[in-house]
Amino acid sequence: MVSLIRNFSDDFAQIVKRAPDSPAFVITADVNVRTISYGALAEYIDCAGSLLLSSYKLKPGDVLMALMPNAAEALILFLSCLKNGIGYAPLPCTATIHEIKNWKKLVNPAACILGQAIQEQKKQALLSLDTPIYEIQCDSEFKWLEGVTGVPFSAPPVSASIFLSTSGTTGEPKAMVIDANTLWSSGAAFTDYMGLRDKPSRYWNYLPMSYLGGLFNLCLIPLANGSSIVIDEPFSGKTFLQFWPMLERHDIKAVWFVPSIIRGLLKIAERRPPESTKAQGKKIEMAFLGTAPIDLQTKKRFESAFGVQMFENFALSETTFFSTETPANLAQREESSVGSIIPYTDVKLVPIEGHEIASDGPIGEIHVRSPFLFKGYVDQTGVVKSPVDKDGYMATGDLGRLTKDNILVIAGRERDIIKKGGYFVGLREIEILAESHPAVQEAAAARIKHDFYGESYDLYVILKDRETPETVNTLQKFIHENLVQYKWPETILLSSDFPRTASGKVRRHLLSKPNAP
Repeated sequence: MVSLIRNFSDDFAQIVKRAPDSPAFVITADVNVRTISYGALAEYIDCAGSLLLSSYKLKPGDVLMALMPNAAEALILFLSCLKNGIGYAPLPCTATIHEIKNWKKLVNPAACILGQAIQEQKKQALLSLDTPIYEIQCDSEFKWLEGVTGVPFSAPPVSASIFLSTSGTTGEPKAMVIDANTLWSSGAAFTDYMGLRDKPSRYWNYLPMSYLGGLFNLCLIPLANGSSIVIDEPFSGKTFLQFWPMLERHDIKAVWFVPSIIRGLLKIAERRPPESTKAQGKKIEMAFLGTAPIDLQTKKRFESAFGVQMFENFALSETTFFSTETPANLAQREESSVGSIIPYTDVKLVPIEGHEIASDGPIGEIHVRSPFLFKGYVDQTGVVKSPVDKDGYMATGDLGRLTKDNILVIAGRERDIIKKGGYFVGLREIEILAESHPAVQEAAAARIKHDFYGESYDLYVILKDRETPETVNTLQKFIHENLVQYKWPETILLSSDFPRTASGKVRRHLLSKPNAP
């Protein structure tokens, strides 16, 4: 079998050679939009490499800890580390001092680089960690590279590693370790499978660059097919208002949607004539959907409202993509389906004792085998431990089933299924039902301890409009009418927003009654 693992440096050099003048980065940090060609980007990457290796005295195998805003400088540093075999360990600029200190213990960096947006107290905390600290301006002027000459490239003795912060089932921080060439190869394989090779487009990178959304989905994948990337700050409330003008202004043709963006755009669209919203979406040529689950009704509403066809995919940071929708399998869509299994991956379902059987097969925990799995988790001693079993499969912790058409249907997280008085209750099922109610914008079910049942859950909801005294009673009646009694929530609580990860996933374990309005 031909190996799917490619070399980032070799591939990128060929991309630059084919189209050195093609745009790579479009920088929107100020009024004057600036475009960086592939040839210029290659020079910046080489100059950053000289800075890291010569001035900062890093060597292949060392780790660079980075607290950078979403900026061209962050991506240049990231790509330079990949090319020179230097480990890259990002944290968001919003990380707390406690999180920074824990991260330093986990990744043991040889140096730390900061964007100018870091608060002074965080800088002082970093100085106390006995690690060399360097600061650069993230203003698209690249003065930190002035006078630096890119040295001729020689292949590093080791492939770079990427360290990403995550939490285990206990909530304790840990770092996952991903081989850089493996990650690049996964992006290239996904590009080929989706038919994007040699079809450059323009992507909008509005996902955090301290996570894979900003580094992989919206950096490596666009680069793998010679596309250009509009660099922007992470999405926020104002993104909804500037979304369509941004696409128009920068001729953005490819968008990676996340559920939060979809729901927000739909809410705004409800106040506008249908013909105007379809006109907004007609220029999108490729639309992906991922990072968090979304119900089928909302997905269809969005596609109908804006005339956009989205392809949902499913992945973990540890596995990258192992299923995706394509034009060939969209007809097999159903609630919670995420497309067919990608041919270069293997998926098996491991039965869970006592769990229900769906009409076309049992629900089990999803185990994945792929040439693009991560290396493992690093512990406090610096040892990387892989969770892969003897047959090469990794247990994802997600539950699902496969239809007769090989479509993967997600049934929730293993820990998102509670056992209430002996009955299994899938929390995602509850959320989908609640979100189908016309008054509900988003729902999240959070497990709680129960003196009688052992486990139960509370249901948190964000309403589309201001609540009335009867809203909760109406919703409760709706749920009672549509669910067997043992699946009813203990309490329905109204919320203005949910605690989320940087990519928009709801952090159920942080939901609690005292925080509800």
